[in-house]
Amino acid sequence: MASQLLSHARRVAFAGTTGITGLATYKAQTDPVHIFFDLDHTILCSICPLPKDLNESEVTNNSKGLPAYLPSPPQLEHFDQIDDDFPFDSKTMEPNTRTYFRPGARMALEVCSLFGVLHVYTAAQESYTNNIMRELDPERKLFTKVLHRDEYPAIVKNGKDLSVAIDRMDRAILFDDKVSNFKPQKYQNGVGVIPFTSKQVEKCLNSSDQERWEAYLAEMKEMARLVGISFWSSVHFSGDVRRVVSWFHGWSEK
Repeated sequence: MASQLLSHARRVAFAGTTGITGLATYKAQTDPVHIFFDLDHTILCSICPLPKDLNESEVTNNSKGLPAYLPSPPQLEHFDQIDDDFPFDSKTMEPNTRTYFRPGARMALEVCSLFGVLHVYTAAQESYTNNIMRELDPERKLFTKVLHRDEYPAIVKNGKDLSVAIDRMDRAILFDDKVSNFKPQKYQNGVGVIPFTSKQVEKCLNSSDQERWEAYLAEMKEMARLVGISFWSSVHFSGDVRRVVSWFHGWSEK
């Protein structure tokens, strides 16, 4: 009897999972959720001027008592660029900014693209945004729209109005580290993201392996949270993402 009950429970669980996955696929094709991602401090962190003291830590596992077989954390993906919001040498055109991608950000974007339509919404200028897009989405297959302050200058003072890109607020989510950017939609469509700042970058670079792993996992956990919010918003029975978003408006450093 016990084995029969267990077998039945497994079938029910599998059917439930299959049903949710099928619903997500159906929604993605017929009524997708539109997911807007901020750039700075949400999926990346840019540091200007070029940091000279942020290098991969040389501290070994054993120095902190970690098992010798535990691998070192992966390197923090980054690239150098010119951010023309800040001084730079126009003769040498040497980069003045280093941009670090948040651990787990690329994977989160790829997963979200399976059931949603992705957009970039940033208060940065066009030149800087284009630099990011060349690294993040070189073939322009990931993001449908890229919105920046040169095209929508009101972003800077008034926040990010999603209606400039989509007319259905029941299917739109904005992930941003600045909650003030949610004001145009009366904070109903925004989810606050724990900021990925230079402090977090330093933790991922200039620490012992144990501390670096902890920092990496914390950032990946935050990205996984955004994926979960996006997924459940896409399949929520009400069809209105704001019902799910209302549970996650802000963030805390707990």
